[in-house]
Amino acid sequence: MGIHAFMDRSYRIGPDGCGVVCDTVVGREDIDALSDALAWRRDELSRVELDEVEAVLTLRELMVLDDMLAASRAYEDNAPVTVDRGQVLMLCEVAGAYVAERDIEGYQAPEERARIERLRGLAGPLMDCCSELAAAQAEVCARPVSV
Repeated sequence: MGIHAFMDRSYRIGPDGCGVVCDTVVGREDIDALSDALAWRRDELSRVELDEVEAVLTLRELMVLDDMLAASRAYEDNAPVTVDRGQVLMLCEVAGAYVAERDIEGYQAPEERARIERLRGLAGPLMDCCSELAAAQAEVCARPVSV
């Protein structure tokens, strides 16, 4: 089970003209594992009252990210994915939380064990991507605007 998602990355100025986005390719199994982790996090959030604006915004961001991953299912195997730093950070946090919460001693279904291992393998590339996006954003902000 090789993890290739978020390994081959390129960065560019985003559609807003001042943010940086990452273009990468993500395999079907990685997309499915990330989608499962996002669904798990959404379920966790739905169990608490969403009285605070922050919780509602987080839930909305999770839904947008999940919709983006769902749209990539139009591709059979590897799908092009474009993410910003906030989205990569959220994927990294959700994947890590999923592994920490669900990786328990004792029996787990083979599908769950495989999902946990896949998410654990995605942690490094997601963290690298997040760091590189931060550096790229800092570089973009440091450059003078030319007209």
